[in-house]
This record gives sequence, structure tokens and C-alpha cells, in this order.
Amino acid sequence: MKIEPRTVQKERLPASAPADADPPPTGAYQEGFEARSLAVDLRATSYFTPDWRWIALLVVLIAISVVIGLLEAWPLAILVDSVLTQTPRGDWIHQIFLSRLPDSKIGQVVGLVLIGMALQIIGYAVWMSRMMINYNLNYRGTTRVRYDLFNKFQVLGLTFHRSRPQGDAIYRLSADAFGPWGIMDTVIGTSVAAVTLTVMTAILLSRNVSLTLAAFSVAPFIIWSNWRFGLRIHQRALESKQIDADLTSVIQQAMSRIPLAQAFRRERGEFRIFRGAVRRSVAALLRLNWQEQLYPLARDTVLAVGGAIILGYGGYLVYRDEFVRPIAGGMTIGTLLIFLDYVRKLWDPLKWLTEFIAKVRLFEAAARRVFRILDMPESIVESPASARVLVQPRTLTIDDVAFGYRAGQVVLAGVSAEIRHGQMVAFIGSSGTGKSTLLALMLRFYDPTAGALRLDGIDFREMRIVDVRAHMALVGQESIILPATVAQNIGYGRPAASRADIAEAATRAGAAGFIQELPDGYDTVLAEGGQNLSGGQRQRIAIARALLTKAPFLVLDEPTSALDPQHEKHLVETLRALKSLRTIILVTHRLESVVECDQIFVMHGGRIAERGRHDELLARHGFYSRMQDHSPRPNPSG
Repeated sequence: MKIEPRTVQKERLPASAPADADPPPTGAYQEGFEARSLAVDLRATSYFTPDWRWIALLVVLIAISVVIGLLEAWPLAILVDSVLTQTPRGDWIHQIFLSRLPDSKIGQVVGLVLIGMALQIIGYAVWMSRMMINYNLNYRGTTRVRYDLFNKFQVLGLTFHRSRPQGDAIYRLSADAFGPWGIMDTVIGTSVAAVTLTVMTAILLSRNVSLTLAAFSVAPFIIWSNWRFGLRIHQRALESKQIDADLTSVIQQAMSRIPLAQAFRRERGEFRIFRGAVRRSVAALLRLNWQEQLYPLARDTVLAVGGAIILGYGGYLVYRDEFVRPIAGGMTIGTLLIFLDYVRKLWDPLKWLTEFIAKVRLFEAAARRVFRILDMPESIVESPASARVLVQPRTLTIDDVAFGYRAGQVVLAGVSAEIRHGQMVAFIGSSGTGKSTLLALMLRFYDPTAGALRLDGIDFREMRIVDVRAHMALVGQESIILPATVAQNIGYGRPAASRADIAEAATRAGAAGFIQELPDGYDTVLAEGGQNLSGGQRQRIAIARALLTKAPFLVLDEPTSALDPQHEKHLVETLRALKSLRTIILVTHRLESVVECDQIFVMHGGRIAERGRHDELLARHGFYSRMQDHSPRPNPSG
């Protein structure tokens, strides 16, 4: 099944949008995100239009199911009124059934029994087919929603992902993604209910008007109970959904904090936070469960009253028309059975009709949470005219670049540099000077607010994002390790790499030694996050992963922060050997790693304060020289 991504509306998020909540419905943003219910419903149902053949088949089966449901009571009614009686009474419907049966009483009894059994079996088969088609439509449509949502999460910028808990994204993908199907299912179910109720009412009125009015005397109570409990269930369900989403976030955050909690003896505090979240979830579920159980109690009570009304008043009419003053076309036992059966079936159609607003609002709430993400503006928008640029060695030019994460904020200002192919350069400086931000611009996680970054004179914004990033191989400060084999971790950026290439990259990164000591070598499965490795080992695998790619630029953010002096020296030698093949960009505060660099850019206050080679910068007695004086020296004896 080929899934085509849907065009989504591009809207700007207000700067004041809270990090952990959906954006407020104000101004132009409200027009895009707080759309009218009809627009939300139409957008939700669009995910199911590719399955229109299944939907058409479902409509046919629904029609068959409705007809069978209306006919199920008739064989018994005909048996009582037209077969098991000395004075047969019946109309054209009776004649239709009896015309296909033998003339003998036994033959008619057997025939009606078989017809009743066949109607029930066919009804069950049709219902099963409807359910399977429902499941199929649900899974296919929800899969499309999840594809779109996951792809959107993939392209949203770092600002979005760093400002929201991961649990929220997980909940939207796992639970809220069912919202569009809920809307679709509610619309279908309500349409079926409307048709069923209309046909059922017409049949009852044709049988007996006064008894029909008596049957519908309980309708106001049905409508009231549906409205009352439907509204409360809706409110409780929304409350429970939000608390469940919060619980997911608490669990995700708590699991990530376990090492920190153990180190600072905060296990009891973390348990109290978890216990509070679980208790809130349980309390919300219990409040929802109470309403869900009171609802059928009210329903069954109203149905019992309705059945009593029909049985009492209908019984009186049968007694009057059959025994007191018999009349042609009067009330019969068979007609009374039909009324009793239809009153029992009256609840579901009225329930669908009266609960439509509450139900559809509940699913719209989930669908809106999905659409809010799909409509989020992307921090990096690729121009339709973006050129395809082949991956090859190039010169990187940083031209008077300025950047701030928020309006009025200055993180980088007037940064300019030229990095030629084959050079090893470093951006150094204390924390907060803009080094990592500049690195993020090189990967085009953001676009500069002024100036430009260029490869061989081509502005990043004129290139496809995938081509920009294909030129760069990143080793970040946090070495992300996947729950996969060592070989798969190293080969993540180049899945088709051979085992020999993987081993060579590991050797260059200084990782081959400890990998060979693992139980299964390169086939050892690592724990999620690399918890069964040391920090230095994780970092060396991340470096090997970057070395394995064919990217012309190796961009390393604090690559030696978790390495001991011996492995740091080995890595620097490896990078020096790669200079003729790759362009090496180091972002670091470890001056021991930059001595051999062709250019060193000293950053201060978001600007490049000094630039030059190691010896040149020392001779100036400026920022670099002062950093060198305060740099910690390795202890030879340690």
C-alpha cells in the first residue's frame, strides 16, 4: 500500500507558545489549528478515501444488516398470527413469507423456523464481515495518520523536540492517531442509526399508531440519559486521556533519570512522583468507569420501563381486539412481539443519534492533537526550487552569519570563516560562546537569521536539505547508541558498508580493541543508550560511525570529552591522517586536540575573536593564549 503524504498548512507558531502544551487558539493561529468541526471531520475522513471500495462494501453490508435486523422478529410474529391459530391474520408481509412455504401447517412451522435461523446466521455473518472491514479500515487509515505524523516529527526542528516531552509525541502517535477513525466510525454509525430509526418508525406506525406513540414515550428518557451520561463520559474521557498522556511523559522521564536518581539517592523522591502520576491516572479512570457503569444501569432501567409499557398497553390492545370486540386488522400477539423486539432495538439508534456530538467531539479532540502537529511550521523549509548538489569535497564558507533562537536574542553575530577541503580546523571557546549553535547551522538544523553558509559558493538555502547533511558526518556530544549490534551501530549512516569497512572505521576510531573483547565482537548486541559500555567506548563507536560515512566533512562536537589522554592522542593522529581525504571540523574546549589544526577560530560572545594556527595565536597573547595558560595539563603519573 503506497502512502502519499498530505499537504499540510504552514502556519507560524507564536513565540509565546508554551513548550509543553498545545499552542493557544488565538489570532491567525486559531484559524489554522482551531478549525471548525466540519473541517476537522472532512480532513479526518480524507485518510480513508483511498479505501472507498471497502467503504462501499461496508455500506452494502450495513444495508443488509439493517434489513435483517428489521426482519428478525417477523418469522415468530407470522408463526403466531398466521400459522398457529384457527383464524389466521396477516397482511402482505405475511403473504410474502408464506408464499415461499408449503401449504401444510407443519411445513410452514418448519419453514418459518428455518427462515428465522437463516436470518440470525446471516445476520451474524454480516456483522462479522462488517467488523473485519471496520478493523481493516481502522488499521489502514490509522497507519496513514501515523505515517504522516511520524514523518512530520522527523522534519520538525530541534527547538520543537527540545521544548516538548517525548511522552507527548509517543502518546500522539500511539493513541491520538486513532482520532480520525473514531470520527469516521461515528459518522457511519450515526448514519446507520438514522436510517434504522426511520424505517423502524415507519413499520411501527403501519402496525399501530397508538402503540407506536406508547413505545416512543420512553424516547425522551433515552435521549436525556444519553445526553447526560454521554456528556459526563466525554468529559471524564478527555480528563483521562490528558492524564494518561502526562503519565506516559512521567514514565519516560523517570526511566531516563534512573542513573541520576541512583547517584543522588533520589529513588524515594522519584517514586513519589511516579506514584502521584499513577494515582491521578487511576482516579481519573475510576471516575470514567463509574460513569460507564451508571450509563448501562440507566439504559436498562429505561428499557425495562419501555418494555413494561409495551407489554401492558399492547397486551390490553390484543385482549380488546382479539377477545372483547374482535376486529379485522386489530392488534395481534405477533404485532405485539414485533413491537417488543423493536423497542429493544430502539436504544442503539437513539444512542447513536443523541451521542453523536459528544462522541465526535471526543475523537475530534484526538484528531486536533494530530493535526496541530501536522500543521506545525517547519523551522527549515526546503524551497521547491532547491538544487540537487552531488556529494564531493567542497569549500565551506561562513559569511557574516548571525543567529538567535528568539527575536531579540543574539547567539551568533557577524561570524565569518572559510574552510577549505582537506583542512582540519577547530572552533574553541568557553561554554555559551555559540560553538554548538554554529555546528547546528552547519548541519542546517537551523537557518541563520542573517548572512549565509555556502558550499563552493552555493547557499545552503538553495540546496536540498538531504544534500547539505550528506556532506556532513556528525559526532555529537551525546553519543547515541542504538539497541542493536556493534556493527549495526557503526554502519547506521552507511547501511551497505561491508564488515571490512566497519572494522577499518572502528580501528581508526580506536574502538577495535574493546570491540574484540566483547562477547560476540561486532555482533554483540548493545543495550539501549549503550548502558553496557563506558562513556569513552560509546564515543569511540560514534566516531567510527562518522568515519564510515563518505561525507566530505567530519564535524565533531567535543569528540574527546570522554576519552583518556592515550585515546585522545590516538584520535588526533587519526584525524591528522584523514586530513587529505576529509575536512575535519572540531568544536571543543580541549586545547590539546587543536594544536595540529590548520586554523583555530577562538569564539567569544558569539563572535570569532581570534583566528590562526596554534603558534600564531600563542604569539598574540590574546584569548587563546590565556585559555592555554588556564588549560589543565594531563598528569603523566596518572
